[in-house]
Amino acid sequence: MRCKSLDLSEATLENFVQQQLNEDSDSPEIFAALCAKERFLEKHTVLLFDGLDEIEHAETGNRIAAELEKLARKYPRAKIIAAARPIAVRQGDFAKFRRLDVLPLTPEMIQAYVEKWFAGEPEKIATLQQSLARRPRIRDLAANPFLFSMICFTFEQGGDAALLERRSDLYAKCTQYLLLRAYDPESSASAKSHYEQTIEILKDVSLRFFLWKEDDFPVDQVNVVCRRALSAETLGRPEDFLNRLEAETGLIQRAKEGFTFVHRSLWEYFTALALRDKTNDFVIRHAVNPDWEEVVRLYAGLLQNHDKVVELVNGLWNLNRPLALRVTTEVKTPAAELLKPLIAKEKGKQSKLLLIDNLEQSLRLIAVTDQQKLVEETLDILLLKCAERDCEVIYHAQELLEKVGMQPLQPGGLIYELFDLAHAAERQQKFLADPANHFEWIEVEGGEFWMGDDEHFDNEKPAHRVKVDSFRMAKHPVTNRLLSNFPFGEYPNYGGENHPAIGNTWWEAYYFALWIDSRLPTEAEWEYAARGGKKAKRTQYYFGDAEEELPNHAWFGEGGREHPHAVDEINPRTGKENLNPLGLANILGNVWEKCADWYDESYYKNSPESNPKGPAQGTRRVLRGGSWDDLPSNLRCAFRARNAPSTNHTRIGFRCAQDVR
Repeated sequence: MRCKSLDLSEATLENFVQQQLNEDSDSPEIFAALCAKERFLEKHTVLLFDGLDEIEHAETGNRIAAELEKLARKYPRAKIIAAARPIAVRQGDFAKFRRLDVLPLTPEMIQAYVEKWFAGEPEKIATLQQSLARRPRIRDLAANPFLFSMICFTFEQGGDAALLERRSDLYAKCTQYLLLRAYDPESSASAKSHYEQTIEILKDVSLRFFLWKEDDFPVDQVNVVCRRALSAETLGRPEDFLNRLEAETGLIQRAKEGFTFVHRSLWEYFTALALRDKTNDFVIRHAVNPDWEEVVRLYAGLLQNHDKVVELVNGLWNLNRPLALRVTTEVKTPAAELLKPLIAKEKGKQSKLLLIDNLEQSLRLIAVTDQQKLVEETLDILLLKCAERDCEVIYHAQELLEKVGMQPLQPGGLIYELFDLAHAAERQQKFLADPANHFEWIEVEGGEFWMGDDEHFDNEKPAHRVKVDSFRMAKHPVTNRLLSNFPFGEYPNYGGENHPAIGNTWWEAYYFALWIDSRLPTEAEWEYAARGGKKAKRTQYYFGDAEEELPNHAWFGEGGREHPHAVDEINPRTGKENLNPLGLANILGNVWEKCADWYDESYYKNSPESNPKGPAQGTRRVLRGGSWDDLPSNLRCAFRARNAPSTNHTRIGFRCAQDVR
């Protein structure tokens, strides 16, 4: 079903389907068989509504999703597919549809396509395959079926020299060969003139009708638009010229109301070609319209002047930042050269977070093969070349890198390089060697324990058996002295060097732990260690249930204090540090401690039995242990608290954990 001509103000979607079937049927008998009441849209029928982004009537575009849903409900046996470019579809409009993306061609598909196209010509097959292997950018373009057909065509016409590495160059070469079917500029001066005039006419028609949002151009309107160009007797009347162009080049085809380009991409290319005669300001003004996305990107690829490329990207940066990022994949100028000055001007966390969000938005509108490159190049500028130091910004960049299938924490990854993780273990040993840091590991042998509590809050239920592997946990929370070495962020010093580091966010704790070759403990590890590891008791506190004994083991209920106790402070009641059976100091009380897990109130109902790591996503992170300012009930081993990762409260600190290697 070709949606271009769909107008729901005049007909129902059901009538439109019947009309299309009637137009495509070879005989009245076939139409009757397809549209008989008892057979219409029954099983084994698939309807593909192609070109949602080409619908001419605005009221149809607004209603199409609802009407498709009605059609699906009325004919449940029929399968309905709606196709469009991603930029033309708002996912919220098609909430009841399942989104599918057209995948790139695999290397096996590309090879099969080449062998079929050049069947019987093994030398050409081998040469083209070598070109694809040698030039990654061409290989990336070949993953797109339409572009790959153009690659094969241009290669067939011009050999290896025809293989160009940008879409705009590929369109230029392909259209040149198609026009050579009708005109050979090398044969005579008149042929060259006709060739040049034809390109000017196509540019003029493309731009005018693109501005009018009409992809069919009636002959009489072409005559008005191109009166001067078509005045030459050699080109003839507009209709004769268009008929010849259709027959001899294949660039255009007959349409209901005149002529149209055989593929929207060719229309966009000639429109982009026309924009070279305009100013960048003209282009940028139209860039706010999603319909101009491809045109602007192709136009950028056609620009030969470096200064104009810089001017275009800078103008788009202030108007349509995601498009500015996508444009960098089309031009010869390296992305770092274009984007570094712009990113360096970004002030404050929010503008950088918005930049990362813009970058993510861009991904669905570019080829899958370009996505990793765009993400890596842009974030390399933000993180490394502009020396980003805000941990929240860095974490969101890490999430995006992982989303596109990269491994930013592995050697060579952007986060690995940013935090110099190659020397993380060396840093840890240095800090362990200095007693003033109060940093030492406690070995926690793995085992099973009862996690949670059936007698208190719902988020602690049900109590359930959990197994954790062996790990190490720091004896003390990270101190002010230790955190002061971390060059990412600025941290307050409450109480002194040997007091717990507080007033930091979850992201800062997460990256500090990585920076010293460790991590934050999982919620299960924290509770297992707090209860005493293999000696864990199924009681409220690691020493039992008697709340009156808690002052002998923890700092709590001190609302008048301004900051926590020193990590090694002696409890005057006992004359000793507050140590649990494993030797962990102040695991209950003094400061809340951050865990690695996202928080989910009902997580325990379906959590894994072995090494649970919390939900895959969330909005808040788990806190455990209570603080100097809390009630005894908040210090229970099973008590679960949470807050936003951005919280930097003065009652919250963290301690590190490490896998046993």
